[in-house]
Amino acid sequence: MDNKGRNIVIGALLAAIAIMAVGYAALSQSLTINGTASISSTWDVQIISISEGVPENGASNASTPTHDGTTATFSTNLTVPGSKMTYEITVKNSGNLNAMLTGLTKSPDSPAGTGIYYKVTGVEQGVTKLDAGQTNVITVEVGWVSTDTSMPQTKTVPLTVNLTYTQY
Repeated sequence: MDNKGRNIVIGALLAAIAIMAVGYAALSQSLTINGTASISSTWDVQIISISEGVPENGASNASTPTHDGTTATFSTNLTVPGSKMTYEITVKNSGNLNAMLTGLTKSPDSPAGTGIYYKVTGVEQGVTKLDAGQTNVITVEVGWVSTDTSMPQTKTVPLTVNLTYTQY
């Protein structure tokens, strides 16, 4: 093929590319996608009730037990060794996300050999799950060690129980 024929083919190809570019530009259109995402889940794990307590051996409430959010407060009168009060604290997951108890701290942490003792049952860190809409009852026992034969040095011991729930 001579130069003239080659130039005609190259020119025709360039013209075809130009026509295709103009056609593409004319036929193409912009596509716009708009969207909105929102989270509609709620987190609401809290104490909904605390019982008046069940007394044994002369124990009584020094004040009415109260609760607010994730805090339960009670004050107990213990009169003789072996007297105790047992409270039931109800925790409810009113949200729509499942929860698991990931933190449980008690102060004092170790059981008392004499004087006042505390026992917390019904929950276990890393095990207790609280599905959406469900409740869990935690039992707190406050008592005077029954084997005491003399008046203990410490007559008032504050109890703090912190429960930490996270989503699972």
